[in-house]
Amino acid sequence: MSFHRIVSPIPTESLPLQTETIGMNPDQEYIGRPEGYPCFHWLQTIEGEGEIVIQGTAIKLPERTGILVLPRVPHSYQAKSPVWQTAYVTFTGTMASNLAIDLYGAYPDKIAWDRNDDEITEQFDRILRLAESGTDVSGWKSSAELYRFLTLLKTNGTTNRLPSLSRRLERVQHLLDWLEIEYANPDLGLALMAEQLNIGERQMNERFKELFGQSAYAYLIQLRLRKAKEWLPSRPDWTVRRIGEAVGFRDASHFVATFRQNEGMTPEKYRRLHGSTPT
Repeated sequence: MSFHRIVSPIPTESLPLQTETIGMNPDQEYIGRPEGYPCFHWLQTIEGEGEIVIQGTAIKLPERTGILVLPRVPHSYQAKSPVWQTAYVTFTGTMASNLAIDLYGAYPDKIAWDRNDDEITEQFDRILRLAESGTDVSGWKSSAELYRFLTLLKTNGTTNRLPSLSRRLERVQHLLDWLEIEYANPDLGLALMAEQLNIGERQMNERFKELFGQSAYAYLIQLRLRKAKEWLPSRPDWTVRRIGEAVGFRDASHFVATFRQNEGMTPEKYRRLHGSTPT
């Protein structure tokens, strides 16, 4: 690996994500920044091992591991093996702060990914090649590719030794597929749902709360409401009662109350808003 450092051109308009620099270093030297760096800074290890110290906390960075350092946060990093090869990208943008917090929280931890998962590495290489080509003068292509890279870190990466988001989704995917078919069954409950995964109801709820921030039954209700929102405008000849029953609600009053609580309006108003009225 040869040394690369590309400074992106300044775009003529503000971008959601704007690459400042991107590069690779075959022999990473010590870097100390007592006042931090002005942009977001992603640093990852390609080979060997390094250590980054962020506000007094030391974090090891072995191969296929990286960390997002927030702007102006004091930090330093150095090699912890004879050779420490790194890759990095620094960026800013109108969406950078909100996106970073939404994806990684206010205090990002290191992110690791499996040896058999090359998507993250390949996406970084794609951004680097685009920067090297000099063809993206507007910066919009780089912005889109950087967004994909950051979301791949979220979906394919792991933090705190938890499985990646994609792996955790795999563990419930069979149930999600089954619910897409069986959601209209009014007798559907937690026991039947847990049976699809061969686990207990409590463990199933833990998986759903970890993935979706809600219980498995709340997920089912949201699925039923989503189907109702599809049908209300597209089936104007169906009454609200009929649609509610068709998506799994036992009675119209429960359907209307649940719909209003979640959507802020009645099913009738939702239907009118989207241009269809019952015949």
